[in-house]
Amino acid sequence: MPSKIIWPYTDDELIDGVHKAGGVKQFADAHKASDNSLWRELERRGIRERARVTDTKVPSVAIDDPVRLREQRDKAIIATLRRENNDYAKALSTQEELFKRVVEATRVPVAKPRFKVRKASGSKPERSVVIPVYDQQYGQLVRPDDTPGGKGHYNAKVYDARLARWLEGATGNIRHYAQTYAIEEAIFVLGGDHVEGDDIFAGQPWQLEFDPCRQVWSLTQKMAEAMEAFIRFLKEEIGVKHIAIYGVDDNHGKVGGKRKGATPSTYSWNWLFQMMLKDKLSHLPIDEYVIDPAGAIFFYAAGLEFQAIHGHHIRGWGGIPYYGIQRYDAKSVRLHSRVFRYLLMGHIHQPAEITVGTGAEAIVSGDWVGANNLSGAIVASSRPQQKVLYVAEKWGVTETARIYLTDAEEAFDPTHIYGRMPAPTIT
Repeated sequence: MPSKIIWPYTDDELIDGVHKAGGVKQFADAHKASDNSLWRELERRGIRERARVTDTKVPSVAIDDPVRLREQRDKAIIATLRRENNDYAKALSTQEELFKRVVEATRVPVAKPRFKVRKASGSKPERSVVIPVYDQQYGQLVRPDDTPGGKGHYNAKVYDARLARWLEGATGNIRHYAQTYAIEEAIFVLGGDHVEGDDIFAGQPWQLEFDPCRQVWSLTQKMAEAMEAFIRFLKEEIGVKHIAIYGVDDNHGKVGGKRKGATPSTYSWNWLFQMMLKDKLSHLPIDEYVIDPAGAIFFYAAGLEFQAIHGHHIRGWGGIPYYGIQRYDAKSVRLHSRVFRYLLMGHIHQPAEITVGTGAEAIVSGDWVGANNLSGAIVASSRPQQKVLYVAEKWGVTETARIYLTDAEEAFDPTHIYGRMPAPTIT
């Protein structure tokens, strides 16, 4: 390469050449010269700075060129997709780890209850047993001082004793009955007011042992243990083939009570309790578990049609809802297009069996509380009890057993009398 070159261009031609070549170095290379010699020539002519400015690469297309804009957009999209792909890859790896942990957890053996089902005798007449559970009102606090004569007393400790007594009494009665009859199916009816709720009526917070959340949580644990023991008994000792649980709504479970207005039926402490209990019992051999949060449920027992409600929509007089049941019977036929044979209900805390004009029978199971603060106003209280019903396809309800949750001595203990005893009459 010659050490010295004569640039046969005017100043403007030289600058324009550098501009078109894209820079001093490119223009010098095209003339097989060094860029230093060209810089010296530019310096000699006094146009070095003009050339330095034009040394920067100038876009060859307009800034609004469609092709260039499309390329830039495609590059931006590709960059975004790559970034999202990396994010998805990270998330997927995290999910895969989670799935691996879940799969590993499912491989851990879980101890399931084993039931050795007893073979039922084929020579005995068949029966179905219906076991209503109504008006436990767990969480209610009844102080003796708030009841006439101190006849009432109810709290969680009292409930525990009555739950144990119910389990003992109901299973004992069924065991005795099974000596004569083959019990083919057992149906539990969860009739509502299992928890006491709150804000149902004025002053109720003063009559609560604890809030509804604790009521639901605690009662679920206790009832799950009792129901598992009951179901194990039915399978292993009695040989019951079919077990079902049906649940309905109530009034004490409704959040906010009547004043709350038209809230969803599932906005209920009672519904929450029944759903949690269903989950707790999911490992047991229960053939059917249905909860109707809106009011009524129909089911068959020994092939006969039953309807279960809580009963808070039925109005009575003098503690006996005879006319209310008559009206409900007529309306129910129209609403459901079904003629039930037996109506299970609670709410009124007065055990009863009432036949209505259509031939249907209403059976009120009873309650778990007994005397409470309302006993003074109505001058009445119930002896805590629940029923056990035996049903035959041919005969209907053949027997009704009363499972008393308190001793007779306690229930019939007379109210204390103050003052001096009268002197004996001398004849």
